[in-house]
Amino acid sequence: MHQGPNFGIDFRGGVKIQAKFNRVVTETELQTKLAEIGYDRASIQIDAGKNEASISLGHRPEFQQQLINIPIMADPGDATATGLQVSKTAEKAHLLAAGDTVQLIDGTSQQRNEIIAREDSAEGDAINLTFANPIGIDLSENATVQIQASVGRILTDALLEGRDGWQALVGGVNVSEVGPSVGRDLKWAALWSVLSSIVILLIYISWRFEFPFAIGAIAALVHDVLITLGVFAVLSKEINLPTVAAFLTIIGYSLNDTIVVFDRIRENSQSLRGTDYITVINRSINQSLSRTVITSLTTLFVVLVIFVLSSAGEEINTFALALIVGVLIGTYSSVFIASPILYLWNPGQQPAQ
Repeated sequence: MHQGPNFGIDFRGGVKIQAKFNRVVTETELQTKLAEIGYDRASIQIDAGKNEASISLGHRPEFQQQLINIPIMADPGDATATGLQVSKTAEKAHLLAAGDTVQLIDGTSQQRNEIIAREDSAEGDAINLTFANPIGIDLSENATVQIQASVGRILTDALLEGRDGWQALVGGVNVSEVGPSVGRDLKWAALWSVLSSIVILLIYISWRFEFPFAIGAIAALVHDVLITLGVFAVLSKEINLPTVAAFLTIIGYSLNDTIVVFDRIRENSQSLRGTDYITVINRSINQSLSRTVITSLTTLFVVLVIFVLSSAGEEINTFALALIVGVLIGTYSSVFIASPILYLWNPGQQPAQ
């Protein structure tokens, strides 16, 4: 079991890759390939039916830009030259692309430049690179082109290369990278969004009803979010931004059920004046129970379909899971959490012993 909430890359930083392959791949095959390039301990989820896989790697120090040196093929001429050639077979040469800023290095001499065009030679194994500015230094045959490659780019390259008959399809790799500082900012923003919504609801319900009603409703909402968060922790499900959106949806859905019950309690408090408060609450719950159950079941059926048809690891799948738990717990809390707290908050309306 995971120790506490399993925050995804949106909150802790890292890389997430969705890739489609030419055949079904196994978790072992992908772990082996990633270990070859130094990225082990990845979280991998396989969708065998679609030949797809989801790979997540939390942020690590080695995720900083990596320097790759690619040797040139021949002396490009003097410092006024605006192009040179590298071999197609040179390691990582395929990473060179138009728009890349590279460092041209020859011994102690270095010069930054931007690639504006990359063209594969029609004959031979050369790649022709054209730069935005003259090379600026007189390069020898021992010179290299140095590029900075992100971890996402390196992982994409490894998956496209594949091994043992499997490889990712060209155009079938989607990479998301989040830095650790951005992740921390998003975590705080998500926390404040949930807390702010609860505070606003507390004020609004106090205004529309009474303060004891607001306390009961907010207690039920906090209960729903904590239970859903606990289920995600037990199942080691990743918590990302879509999950926070699901939590906010749960807050709204649970509040809707609670307000229906509270509105009936308020009406019955007027029509059944003089009746014990606990009797008023029980009658109000019974009157609204069928509506609450039918609405929850209708919503639950739809969310279950989304959960079953989506693949494990997809964000819509975790979103649906959160809603399934939230709908069930929200229905329960409207009756067994919010209403009892409202009763306990009004001791003056309790019958005399």
